[in-house]
Amino acid sequence: MRKTVCLLFAAFCFAAGALAAVAGVSAESFIRQRLSPQPKELEIFEGMYVLDGDSAVHISVSSPLSDSQKLAVADIFRRYWRLSPALEFSEDAANANLGPEGSETEISSGGIKIRARDFSALRQALKTLRQFAEAERDGPGQVFALAKIRDFASLEFRGIHLCVFPETTLEELEKYVRLAEYYKFNYVVIEPWGVFPFESHPEFAYADRKIDRKGFKKIIDYCRGAGIVPIPQLSVLGHGSQSRHLSGKHAVLAAHPELANIYEPLGWCYCMSSERAGKILKDLVSELHEFYGNPPYFHIGCDEAYDMATCYKCRAQNPASLFVGHLDKFRKFLRSRGARPIIWHDMLLDREDPRWAGEVASGTRDTAKALGALGKDIVIADWQYGGAENGGGFNTPKHFKEAGFDVLVCPWESDSGISALAKTAKDEKLFGFLQTTWHHIYGNKRYASFFRRAGDAAWNGGRPPAGGKFADSALTLIPELSHVAGDMKASYSAAGTSLSQISKSISD
Repeated sequence: MRKTVCLLFAAFCFAAGALAAVAGVSAESFIRQRLSPQPKELEIFEGMYVLDGDSAVHISVSSPLSDSQKLAVADIFRRYWRLSPALEFSEDAANANLGPEGSETEISSGGIKIRARDFSALRQALKTLRQFAEAERDGPGQVFALAKIRDFASLEFRGIHLCVFPETTLEELEKYVRLAEYYKFNYVVIEPWGVFPFESHPEFAYADRKIDRKGFKKIIDYCRGAGIVPIPQLSVLGHGSQSRHLSGKHAVLAAHPELANIYEPLGWCYCMSSERAGKILKDLVSELHEFYGNPPYFHIGCDEAYDMATCYKCRAQNPASLFVGHLDKFRKFLRSRGARPIIWHDMLLDREDPRWAGEVASGTRDTAKALGALGKDIVIADWQYGGAENGGGFNTPKHFKEAGFDVLVCPWESDSGISALAKTAKDEKLFGFLQTTWHHIYGNKRYASFFRRAGDAAWNGGRPPAGGKFADSALTLIPELSHVAGDMKASYSAAGTSLSQISKSISD
C-alpha cells in the first residue's frame, strides 16, 4: 500500500502554490468548490493519500450489510475509480447516531476510514469522495487530500420533478435520473406528457410518440436500485391535454374527439361531473402506480385548473363542493392502494386575497374554501418561482402547514429562491423539497441550478453554498456531467447539458 511520502507531499505543496498563483484560489478552496452537495463539516490538512488497488478501505455501519450490499460497494469503487481495494467491513451500533444518511470519513496517511449510519449513508459518503478525488498523474490511483468529513441530510425528502415530453428521449431521462442520484436526491417525480403507453386506455397518448415501455421500466427500476423512490404523476384536473397549452396540442382529443365529454368545453380540465372521466382516470392512475412499483406517493397535479367547472353540468353545482369531492375521490382511491396523494397548491389560494400578492395563487374564493375540507393525508406541493429578493412566496408554506398539511416547497429557476425555499423547509420543519424543471431543462444551461444548486440546497437545508471562482462556473459541471455520462455510456447527444454545441437558429 502506498502512503504519503515526502516527495509526493512536496509535489502537492508545489501544485497548491501553482494553483493559487495561476487560478487565484487556494488548494483547499478549490477542493471545496468541487463538492456538491457540500458536506456539513470539512477539515483539510497538509499532505495527501493515494488510493490504489493495493489499498485497504475500512468501512463500519450500524448493522451488518448484506452480501449484495457489500458487492454493490465494491462495484462503486470499480465504477468510480476503476479500482478494487480491499474492503474491510465492521459494525458499530453507535453509527446509528450519525444523523439521517449520516457519515464520518477520515482520510489519513494510513488510508480511508468511513463510518456510516447504514448502506444509504455509505453510498452518499462515497459520492462525496468521488468529487473529492483527483486522478493520479501518470498513475492508476486516486489522490485525496488528507481530511475529515462529517455529513448528514438536513431534509429527509429531497425530490426533483422531471417531465417526459414527446421530445424527450429515454437516454435523456436516464441522464436526469442519474444526475438526481449524483446530487443526492432521494425522490424523483416523473410525469409523462402524452407519451406513456397505457394498456388500459391506449388512446391517452400521442400514437406516434409513445415511449418504449421496457426502456421506461428499466429507468424506473434503476431509480429503486439507486436508492431513489420514483413517484408517478398524472394530472386529474387541469393539464388534461397532456401538452403545454401554448402549443395548441392535445394528446387525446386531436385523435379521439369522441372523448370530448370527459373534458370541459375548452379541453384543458377534466370534467368533475363526468362518471366516465372518473373511471378512466382511476384506470390510468392504477396502471401508472403499478408500473412505478406501487410507491408510497402519487402526484395528481390539480394546478392551473383555469376552465374547471365550466360545462353545463358543472355550472349547475357548487364549484367548491365539486372540487373537494373530486380531490377526495382520488385521495380515497390512492389510500386504498397504499399511497398518499401529492397536489400542487395554487388552486387552494384565492388569487384576489391580498395575503398572497406577488405569490403563486390560481384559485378563487370558492376553491380556497376547499382547504379546510380536504383530508390531511394529502401532501401539498407549494410551487413558488420567485427569488428571495422579492419574497419568494415563503408565506404560503407556513399557511398550509398551519392548516394541518405536510408541505413540499417547490422552486424553479431562481438560485436565490432555491436556497431560500430549502431554508424555509428546514426552519419551518416542513415535509421536504421538490425541485421543478419543466421544459427549461432542455438545452437551457440550467443544470447548475436544477441539479447542483438544488441538490446542495436540499441536502443542507438552504445553507449558503460554497462561493468562489469555480463554484458556479460551467467548468465545474464538466467532470460531474462526465462522471454521469461515463456511468451510463451516454451518446454524444445525451452527454453534457445539451444535444449539440451549436445551434442552427439565426437568433443564436
